[in-house]
Amino acid sequence: MTKSNDPNWARLGFSEPPDFHEAGKDIGIVIIDKITPHPTIRHLSNRIHVVTVHDDYSITCRDIANEAPEQNHDGDGEHGLMTVLALSHLPFVVDGQIHTGISPAAQLIVLDHGAFKTGEGKRLSAGISWIMQKRQEWNIRIILSTGWHALDHLILLRSTNENSTVQALASAVQAGILVVCSNGNTRTINMLPPYEYLAVGGYHDRGFADRRKHSVFPDEPYGRNADGHFRPDVLAPRVYLTLPFCESHEEGGEVSYYWGTSGAAALVTGVAAYLLSKYPSLDANMLRYALTNYGDPIHGYENPAPRINVHKVKSAIEAGLIIHDPGKKLPSLDAKDPSVALHSQDEMEKAVALSKLVRNQLCSRENLWEYLNDHSPIIRKIAVSALEKPLNEHEREAFWERLMKESEGGVRGLLAYGLLQDIRENEASKWIPWSRDNNWSVRWCVSEYLAKFPGSRPQLEMTQDPDSINLKAPPLIQWLKERQS
Repeated sequence: MTKSNDPNWARLGFSEPPDFHEAGKDIGIVIIDKITPHPTIRHLSNRIHVVTVHDDYSITCRDIANEAPEQNHDGDGEHGLMTVLALSHLPFVVDGQIHTGISPAAQLIVLDHGAFKTGEGKRLSAGISWIMQKRQEWNIRIILSTGWHALDHLILLRSTNENSTVQALASAVQAGILVVCSNGNTRTINMLPPYEYLAVGGYHDRGFADRRKHSVFPDEPYGRNADGHFRPDVLAPRVYLTLPFCESHEEGGEVSYYWGTSGAAALVTGVAAYLLSKYPSLDANMLRYALTNYGDPIHGYENPAPRINVHKVKSAIEAGLIIHDPGKKLPSLDAKDPSVALHSQDEMEKAVALSKLVRNQLCSRENLWEYLNDHSPIIRKIAVSALEKPLNEHEREAFWERLMKESEGGVRGLLAYGLLQDIRENEASKWIPWSRDNNWSVRWCVSEYLAKFPGSRPQLEMTQDPDSINLKAPPLIQWLKERQS
């Protein structure tokens, strides 16, 4: 059943739908992703290009708007398709409300460099270098990188300058191009984006523009990155992002939904393109200042990043309140002597040091268990990740005990993942109660456990809607109660 949502543009604070022919006009947006051809993008004609970097570093560029759909793409490229549609889909009406892309007149360049495969950094560098040669022709002003973390370890920390994506995009950042990235979808991760990128997190708006109905997303990652900078910069809706139906090439439902901070980052990218086209005097730093200083904080939330409010940003720009503020980057927390940094009062310096020891296999298993008692969840996540899984029955019971006592969702997710590595059929009574946890990774582990026994166990339907978690769990809890009685 289709959920009736307010349009994405209204939820971002637009007072009216972005003009289909003018919003984002002539602004070039590079989207680092894969995409599959689909009828919903035919209207883009020659305004969408796919640049592909092949394994031999050769580069091809094609227009895919009118390419025949790939019947057996198995979801490969659907993520990039949804990003493109969030930016520039044709208007449609649901329940009397007009839905349209945020920057429908922009020029879109999808860069497929074979992400998450060996050599991705060099291929990305080659692709960015090739695209930068067309910077003026395509008026490239924004790069969207939702998977910026690449093949890096998401728990162990080190300077963001060592990341292959950061290295590949350095020339674009220096050239004044705004890089927008997603901040991450779950608190299980430690690795957060570099200061140079506009990092986009999410909040739970339930599909409504009415800000009185908004709340925090319970599994939202935020905090300092390995360089000491707080992330994210801004928040945008991350649930029920409404698009034209695009999940198959057959006739389907009325709409599709984009989820997560990838969707949130796509919406903010659209806002950035809209503002750059409407106010040509803006540069990347001014735009970033406007978005981060003229939004709506969620009161009482430890994450100070504001919700995007386009109306407030436009009013501030037109009132001349936007300044050129590049900000101040902190020195990287390098922890050159880990043995000293491990005793630091700065949890990030300590985390970088412990990460370095773990990478170099210089931290004993006994010490890792001791770090599970640390007050910092960042340190505890590093310890659990390094332990990987219980090695014997004693450790398995200790993992379960830790899981029961752990207050931080990301640490719980990693403990559950460790327990999942050696499945025990007789542990249903231990797994099923966790189907109500607000951490995605914990619930995913429950789902994977139950999927191993499809004939004898009920199955957990995963959901990205926090309000639906307690609707999916009761059948499992009831099954467990009946079995125990």
